Amino acid sequence: MQIGIIGTGQMGGMLARAFAETAPENVYVYNRSRAKAEAVAAGLTNIVVCDDWQTLIEPVDAVFLCTKGKDGLDLVRTMGPKLRREQLLVTTISNIDLDRWRELTPATPVKLIPSLTQTVHRGIILLSYPRDVDGASKSALENRLCTIGNPLIIDEGQVRVCSDLSSCGPAFLVTVCQAWAKAAAQTGALERSTAEMILKEMIVGLAALLDAGISFDDIVSRIRVPGGVTDRGILAMENLPLHLFSRLHAETARYAQTGHRVPIPDPLPMYDES
Repeated sequence: MQIGIIGTGQMGGMLARAFAETAPENVYVYNRSRAKAEAVAAGLTNIVVCDDWQTLIEPVDAVFLCTKGKDGLDLVRTMGPKLRREQLLVTTISNIDLDRWRELTPATPVKLIPSLTQTVHRGIILLSYPRDVDGASKSALENRLCTIGNPLIIDEGQVRVCSDLSSCGPAFLVTVCQAWAKAAAQTGALERSTAEMILKEMIVGLAALLDAGISFDDIVSRIRVPGGVTDRGILAMENLPLHLFSRLHAETARYAQTGHRVPIPDPLPMYDES
């Protein structure tokens, strides 16, 4: 599958490099700031920097739109009718519905939520399809994504909470670890930097255990001895983690519904089928 990426910021740049590192095919990129696109392409001969989006869309099977919401919407109003029916418009803009994109282009829209973990070619990549997606295009996209992570197909209604877990998750987990390291340092027994190092190595080892097939429940049962120190620590936490993450999901959902919506005029202009 030939891929073109519009927008080479954190998400688009990461995807471009991950795709280029895992297959010999060219990855076409375009950014309003050519210098930013060239920085992403540095050291990778199969990333082709395009001068404009018109050049990018011509040779590709899937156009990845990795811009801010309003910028992407404005671009697709112009670019969308130029896309071909057999192409995919893969967008990382999570808060615009697939049906809205469909009104702007004959291409098939797909919602994709990547994670920073794709930098090391691991982790979940969330995918949401329209009902009428072509089976061959779907398979080609997922086969390509399998080289940089683990595609997981979800309904659009699941995007927000799944994004909290997969895409935002590394930042949320590290924030918890930073607070834990600070609390450990406040005991006076060690420096915060030492606590962070210990936690980092613990997480690396934990990831290896999980990768080997050990479940969350197995890990707890192997460490927790009734009446022991781990047991006392878990009892001390009680329902605090549940309350914390319930609040987290409620806040991200509220923000997605109110503070981060892209205004979309009604009615939307339809593309010309002729």
